[in-house]
Amino acid sequence: MRQGGSLSRPSDDAHRVLVVDDDADWREFLKVCLEDLGYEAIEASDGQEALDSLSRERYGVMLLDLNMPGMSGLEVVERMPRNTQPRIVFLTSAAAQDVGNALMSGPHYYLPKGASRDQLSLLLQSLNA
Repeated sequence: MRQGGSLSRPSDDAHRVLVVDDDADWREFLKVCLEDLGYEAIEASDGQEALDSLSRERYGVMLLDLNMPGMSGLEVVERMPRNTQPRIVFLTSAAAQDVGNALMSGPHYYLPKGASRDQLSLLLQSLNA
């Protein structure tokens, strides 16, 4: 995970994506896809690491696993610093109907785990990120 301060140009924030997932293989897949699509991908392996990163840096999008040990994705959203407002995309292998509560917690989005690079690209384009 990258350490340090935020980027000097605020316009870069839109192309910075925080990938939060306890599955290292899935994080790596997403990171490679994002970099191929021209995004800067920063990884966090759990909710606390995500919150720490959000307190230091700004992101245009956060790809957030909904079900993680320790702190769920929904808990991360509830504890996020108020001055950080990345677009939140919940990632989960649960069925879409099981994601309902998380989606109702705010203007959030959903991408099933196992989605293709093209599906990720379309979602990011739709977010204007």
